Amino acid sequence: TARFTEGYGQDTVWPRYASTSYEDTPNECGENFLSFDIEQPSVSCDELILNGNAGEGMPGGSIENWRHIAGGVQVVEGGADGSAYSLLSNNTQPGGKYYALAQYLDTRCMVEGYMYAFHAMVKLTNQDGSLFECNVGAWSSSPFSCPDANLISKYGLTDWTGEWPIVGSMVESGNEWNVMEGVFTVSAFDAGAGTVAVEISGAPAGVNIQIDQVSISRIEETGSPTNSPVTSPPTSSPSAFPTISPFPLNVPPLHQSSADFTSGSVSFDGDAIIFSSTSGQEATILSKTAYTSNDPSAYVEIMVEYLGRDIFGTGYQAALALFFAGETETIGGVTGNDNTYETFENTVVATVKDKMYYSMDHVWFSMKNKAVDGSTVSTGGSGSYKMTTGGKFKLTRLNGYVMSYHYVNGEWVQIGTSQELPEDYKMVPLKVGMRIKREWKAEYYLKVYPIITFDAAQNQ
Repeated sequence: TARFTEGYGQDTVWPRYASTSYEDTPNECGENFLSFDIEQPSVSCDELILNGNAGEGMPGGSIENWRHIAGGVQVVEGGADGSAYSLLSNNTQPGGKYYALAQYLDTRCMVEGYMYAFHAMVKLTNQDGSLFECNVGAWSSSPFSCPDANLISKYGLTDWTGEWPIVGSMVESGNEWNVMEGVFTVSAFDAGAGTVAVEISGAPAGVNIQIDQVSISRIEETGSPTNSPVTSPPTSSPSAFPTISPFPLNVPPLHQSSADFTSGSVSFDGDAIIFSSTSGQEATILSKTAYTSNDPSAYVEIMVEYLGRDIFGTGYQAALALFFAGETETIGGVTGNDNTYETFENTVVATVKDKMYYSMDHVWFSMKNKAVDGSTVSTGGSGSYKMTTGGKFKLTRLNGYVMSYHYVNGEWVQIGTSQELPEDYKMVPLKVGMRIKREWKAEYYLKVYPIITFDAAQNQ
């Protein structure tokens, strides 16, 4: 019997990437060699990350268990949510997207079929210490790309082979500290790998990555996906939809007579709208009329309730985006594939999008809008439910600001923070619309009931 130890031989430990291999050549170890046993301490796979909070509670913090690919790793003062410390990789020129913070994971927890949720808080800074705002969803080649978390599974040490799927992505970027999260299922390749690590990298050259509250926690497996909604969001909602405005309301639904839409992927069932495709077709609907109130608030809002949403395959499902656009915008200007989605976000006045993973009772929201300085800013939020039948969210302009909400347990909960619009978009009429971001899915089916609200006197 043998064991790995640390602390002067007192504590039995297990290396993060150890595997046992018995070699007896040329038969010099005796007849009992194959019964040779290495003592393994027990392991919990509930949480895979060690020291995910930079040694919070320890004097000066700690980098223990963390590695780096160039740029170094250091403890710095100040973390997410007011914590004392965080971890920093200094991505100096001519650094770039391969600068990374990384941690080896216990391969004993890489069991095929196990499902894990990744979460981290990320702060991006330029070399002068100013905040860097990346474009969520941008291609890695973009000078404003966001970092990702990859699961690096390798076979061999020198002439190695491996896989490195993305397991965590940033869902917002407009705050000092922003959420990076995702879910993944351990594959057969991961389960057999000699080493498995998580690596956070992908910031542009000169942009430092700072992380805190890093976690990879095991979640319950939910079985095979189906072609029908799995669960509904928690709700005790009344039949009426609450609003944040006391103004008189007009409710002109989007339909054939009042909107432009993509043929073949958008259809109608009374006032309900159906987005569907089996061949990767894009889907958009845009009002022909631009709406506002004649009140100084310039109130306008688009709200939707899901009447149905099917689950296709695994991974992230096709997402629905609500948006406001300028009064001269055309359907062609706001329709495109996933590769041009960032262009869409920079074109419209404001948009909010949901994001859902096939097997998780969780939904993420991302809102982007034109800012006072002409840039595009983002904010976001999430909820612990699956956005399917009965789920509601909305986008609102009020008093020169844009804001978004989702409906949870009978009340509207704001997504992120309210954002001020440029003067050119504070009072003017806005077109309203919806579009699908397919998340590279060929198949999707979403049925929603939209309500547009504003001061009725403007349009009588």
